[in-house]
Amino acid sequence: MRPVLGQMASTSRRLKNQLLPRGTHLRAVGLGIARGLVIPLDFSHNTRLYLGLYEVELNRFLRAFCTPGLRSFDVGALVGYDALLLARLTAAPVISFEADPLLAERLRSTFEANGDVGALISARHATIARLTGVDGALALDDVAFGEGFMPGLIKIDIDGGEVDALHGARRILREARPHLIVETHSAELEHASALLMRDAKYRPKVVHQRRLWPELGRSTHNRWLVAEGSPQVVSPSNSE
Repeated sequence: MRPVLGQMASTSRRLKNQLLPRGTHLRAVGLGIARGLVIPLDFSHNTRLYLGLYEVELNRFLRAFCTPGLRSFDVGALVGYDALLLARLTAAPVISFEADPLLAERLRSTFEANGDVGALISARHATIARLTGVDGALALDDVAFGEGFMPGLIKIDIDGGEVDALHGARRILREARPHLIVETHSAELEHASALLMRDAKYRPKVVHQRRLWPELGRSTHNRWLVAEGSPQVVSPSNSE
């Protein structure tokens, strides 16, 4: 059965590469929760995102958490998909953090291409860590309390840095009680992240990848911890 599935996947990739435009360009997402948002897409590996199939496991939590006026931190912005989705769903400011300097620079043009939604987002080139220090490292507590920007939702996807990011947000978790969506990349990191959440009186839930057509290239363990908080919501009229 596996060889047959592998052959089907290989044939599908060849057809896709022959029929769809090549190269990375700003394109509007065609379907799903992010429909109409403009992000850099390369159909050779972003087709599922274009079709609205990217991380669909999280959509019900995003719809439940993202009330109007809820400010957000998007930690690990990549191409800007999550930051744009959070800004659209909440109609409130978002700070996106990206450690890769090239990706961080591209985020600005991506957000500009999204008009009023993109104008809600601030793009930061920074590595999120336990402590603020050299080489652009930032602790989320220092951003929130130093700048007076208190997130009602924190989404983290930084390929192994999730525990450090949560350590650097412990005051936020205690005092502001934001909703949490944390992608974990190993059993050890998931366990450590869950302990930090429980220590802050959260009740994290493990969200598994879908069994049908899971994200390509992810490990068998790759999944999310989701925890409902009790954040205060800023009135949309006062959220600038």
